[in-house]
Amino acid sequence: MEKRPYFIVGDLVSNAAAGALAAWVASLLPVGWPMAVEMMAGMALGMVAVFLVSPVFMLFFGALEVMVPTMLGSMFASMLPSMHPVLRGDWVHLLVWGAGIGVASWLFTQVAHFFLRGERNHG
Repeated sequence: MEKRPYFIVGDLVSNAAAGALAAWVASLLPVGWPMAVEMMAGMALGMVAVFLVSPVFMLFFGALEVMVPTMLGSMFASMLPSMHPVLRGDWVHLLVWGAGIGVASWLFTQVAHFFLRGERNHG
């Protein structure tokens, strides 16, 4: 994993944008569906939206470093409008929560990578 500031900031921005995009796209689904159905449809729709946008980020920040956390973040962020329907009309809070979930997914993948690769100092 890259540790240079350019890549770290780029990964944070790409994940925040992906989470916000996924939450926004999922909020466009019709109101009134059962929550489980809306969550699954939102996940699929959010992942497709991020899948179409992520190649732009991959050009600058690397494919693996962008694809894994953005897809994870888009799945969680796109479930947000169905679990918290009050956010549907509040675009600012919806985008902020979506971006926060995207950044949290990046942090989770960084920590998982750290522990799975064993990049610790055992001395």
